[in-house]
Amino acid sequence: MKNALLGTVAALSVLAATAAHAEFEYNQTGYLRIGVGQTEGDKFTAMQLNGAWNKYRLGNESDFYGEYGVGGKYTFENGSALVGGVRAHVAGDNNDLIVDGEFDANVATREFWLGYKGLGEGALSDSTVWVGRRFYKRKDIHITDNYYENYSNWDGFGGGLEDVDLGSGKLSVAAFTNGDRNTHTLDARFEGIHLGEDLVGEIGAAYSMTTGDDGAALRLHLQKNNIFGGYMKASLMHGFNAASGFSADGWSDAEDRSITRAQIHGLASITDEIELFYTAWHQLDRNNGDNTNWSSIGIRPQYNINEDFNLQLELGLDHVQTEDESRSLGKTTFAAAYTFGESGFWARPQLRAFVTYGAWSKAGAVGNTEIFEDKKSGTTYGLQFETWF
Repeated sequence: MKNALLGTVAALSVLAATAAHAEFEYNQTGYLRIGVGQTEGDKFTAMQLNGAWNKYRLGNESDFYGEYGVGGKYTFENGSALVGGVRAHVAGDNNDLIVDGEFDANVATREFWLGYKGLGEGALSDSTVWVGRRFYKRKDIHITDNYYENYSNWDGFGGGLEDVDLGSGKLSVAAFTNGDRNTHTLDARFEGIHLGEDLVGEIGAAYSMTTGDDGAALRLHLQKNNIFGGYMKASLMHGFNAASGFSADGWSDAEDRSITRAQIHGLASITDEIELFYTAWHQLDRNNGDNTNWSSIGIRPQYNINEDFNLQLELGLDHVQTEDESRSLGKTTFAAAYTFGESGFWARPQLRAFVTYGAWSKAGAVGNTEIFEDKKSGTTYGLQFETWF
């Protein structure tokens, strides 16, 4: 990975030195979260309902995760540009740092791509053709870390043409391949559709081919800006078989499966000091006769005391219904954060002290029975540092 980073930087430097009338712009990006804590007097353990794909994350992340990426843009005299970048990540268990005494981390290259921007006049003036591995137009819900649409080729490579301006919106098309799963995915989306004042829409479709059952997915997205001092995003999505995961890697083993999901989330400014993040989610998973419904609702209000301190409260409720049973998890976290001179919901870095309490419907409804055994509730307390740039 280190050689890949150095090789990319060196290659971009050579291009900058040899391209006539080229201007070079360098950028870097990064993210880190790391924490320590105890759950029920034992190892730091996240509370996540069995059958739920995600969890409410404040005071509930027992892992550490970091990313670092570098990129470059070489603008030529005619306004076109070479663009590209590389990004790596490291991930592991927080308990390795203080309990287990062993540092067992996963390191991987998440982005390694190159593109050419500004292919011509008119509709192509701001378009980009690209190839490689990259984070591609991901959509997520922050307080659950839920990437509900993620056509990023984690384990393969891809290429495409993006941001072709058709007047009423921008068209992007891409193709991805994953050799390990033997899947190939085609994706197309039409973004930035003006539907009204501060209201934009998006339509997306994908087709995944594999050794199993091929599949397709359709996604509809809506975003309202400048609402209650913030924004709101809503989606309705349906996919079946290999495309039911709404991802570039596809599902090679999906047979007679379909997933339908609806979500809404956003951020509102209640007062000058109080902000509120909210989310609601419902997913229907039909998997070869095994049906699972997952519903989730949560809020995270934040009170900004001043430029250095804030208070956060996160309330989340998950419910899963299968053919045989139903189970639920309610989770509450209170956190006090130091924000290093920045104020606001998105202000980072943050150093948080937190206490989390969770209660679930019956023993075994959440993961890690080693810690929770036959309990139906649990408490975690600890510290977490989070930053991005």
